[in-house]
Amino acid sequence: MDYDVIVIGSGPGGYVCAIRAAQLGLRTALVEEKDLGGTCLNWGCIPTKALYAATKLICQARTSAEMGISFGEPDIDLPRLAAWKSEVVDKLVGGIATLLDKNGVILFRERGRLAGANTVELSSGEPITAKRIVLATGSTPTAIPGVSFGDPAVWSSDDALALTEIPKRLAVIGGGVIGLELATIYNRLGSRVTVIELLPDILSIVDLDRRIVATLKRALKAQGIEILANTAAESFEATSDSTVIRTNDSREIDADRVLLAVGRQPNTTDLGLETVSIEPDSRGCLPVDASLETTARGIFAIGDIIPGPMLAHKASAEGIALAESFAGHEAKRLDPTLIPQAIFTEPEIASVGRSESAAKEAGHEILVGRFPFAALGKALGMREPEGFFQVVADASDHCLLGVQIIGAEASDLISEAAVAVQARLPLEAIADAVHPHPTLPEGMKEAAEHTLGRAIHTINR
Repeated sequence: MDYDVIVIGSGPGGYVCAIRAAQLGLRTALVEEKDLGGTCLNWGCIPTKALYAATKLICQARTSAEMGISFGEPDIDLPRLAAWKSEVVDKLVGGIATLLDKNGVILFRERGRLAGANTVELSSGEPITAKRIVLATGSTPTAIPGVSFGDPAVWSSDDALALTEIPKRLAVIGGGVIGLELATIYNRLGSRVTVIELLPDILSIVDLDRRIVATLKRALKAQGIEILANTAAESFEATSDSTVIRTNDSREIDADRVLLAVGRQPNTTDLGLETVSIEPDSRGCLPVDASLETTARGIFAIGDIIPGPMLAHKASAEGIALAESFAGHEAKRLDPTLIPQAIFTEPEIASVGRSESAAKEAGHEILVGRFPFAALGKALGMREPEGFFQVVADASDHCLLGVQIIGAEASDLISEAAVAVQARLPLEAIADAVHPHPTLPEGMKEAAEHTLGRAIHTINR
């Protein structure tokens, strides 16, 4: 065989898998036809979060006078903002290229397709072979009937992140993570944003408790983002200066641009799956067993193309686990309930483990505690009083089952909770640990104390 491992796709699952395999002494090839880093780095996580951080400055500048500091109305240089975002991405892409080279991964900048057992055919026509092949080809935005990404008025998330213009009126079809994050960014930039969601509520497919979603909806409304839940966009009509969206409840919504953000679909077409008799499921996902092996022996799959949440850190964890198993290490099995998630709305949301409702459905007798950001001195000093910490624990042994946070820097605060939930630490481990003051992580400690009925800075119930 030419290689021990061939990885197709250089997203956060693929490049991490390739580097770890090479570190463990396996001769490894990585095949990528587009940009290193995949969707996450180039058209997803990184550019979105860079713009989230940049546009947050706009809000802070507009309201800073309440502290006695005035900047005047922010001036947005859109081409420079777009260029800065690209500079962030380019720096990270260059870093991946360096890491691949320094770790001895052989990189093929071509398209790769399966061509039978143990074989990948490159777009140049050259075949390369390996005992193990890893498919890590990621996902692309999903369209809906009657709406084409080829329509100049219709944006995909990729188009929205290109920052070509700030539409006066932006209609976002889809109230999931992607839709709400981009709605937040464009609302800050000055667009009047309407979110149209088919399901009864926003973030319906995320395991979040109703208090979290209700808090977010109030905050979005206060920011001027209109949410139309339980609403279907049934038809579109282009006029000379806008697009009219007609809904199932007879509304007519005028928009300068329509952002279609109803989800993503696995990139599993044109991979040569038929040459090894792999059949995707109805969603386009590849079935895998506990070792991430597909139905074809020696061919594995990770990330967005297998069932489970489409999260970069999930793909990376799968890639590392797979590489280590190839090298003979003990196989690590990922528990999907232990994978944290962060949502960059205003305020941020982050969660890990089971929600209150999911814990009950799993048969647990539970204890629940909460602590508001408004009771944290650091949050008040940051002018970020919105939100709360929520802790869910097993009543029998006090072990943490899940944590949900809505509020400032929730995406950073969830990491302590992720360690605690994975290690099945008891509430006492968090409550008894001295946390520095004044900080936001104190809220985690206070929520644990509240769960135990020994809260100091909120009322015990």
